[in-house]
Amino acid sequence: MNSYFRSQLRGDVVGCWLIATTAVCAGLVINQFRDSPIPLIYKTKSERLADAVANITAAESQQSTSSAIETVSLPATLSLEEFSKVVEAKQALILDARPELFHRIGHVPGALALPRDDFENYYQKHRALLEANKNQSLVIYCSGGDCEDSALVEAALQKLGYTQISIFEGGWSEWTKAGLPEETSQ
Repeated sequence: MNSYFRSQLRGDVVGCWLIATTAVCAGLVINQFRDSPIPLIYKTKSERLADAVANITAAESQQSTSSAIETVSLPATLSLEEFSKVVEAKQALILDARPELFHRIGHVPGALALPRDDFENYYQKHRALLEANKNQSLVIYCSGGDCEDSALVEAALQKLGYTQISIFEGGWSEWTKAGLPEETSQ
């Protein structure tokens, strides 16, 4: 009886091992055929953003177009009052570094989604407008408080040659707390 249980257990262990091995192999193969495969080695937010910048610069063709935004000199960081004046006067291109889902739910009027976590895809989506404003003022915001996404997106844009970048540190939380206008996206 004892040998029967051992052979049964051995068969069960081998069967489980074969199922697990097949599942892992299938997952690896399927991952390689995705539009954006999941990396097998963990990378930090800044490493992933650096990779996105490298991919963009590798594919970038230097073409310059004119911009409709008037150039103004802005400080490196903006207060709520300064930011709201810039938004109202349309003196800069406003970029929302929060995840795209939050941008869809609500954002500063006229802001473009340029989420840190999907930077490469959204940069490509807005490439023409961004490059047309390469030497113009850009203002980036994220959630506010301890959110580091604005600074990461700023660093990525600087590597791509953008020079006139400001950050609204109060972010979305300060904007909404002040009861200022919001837009939503579909």
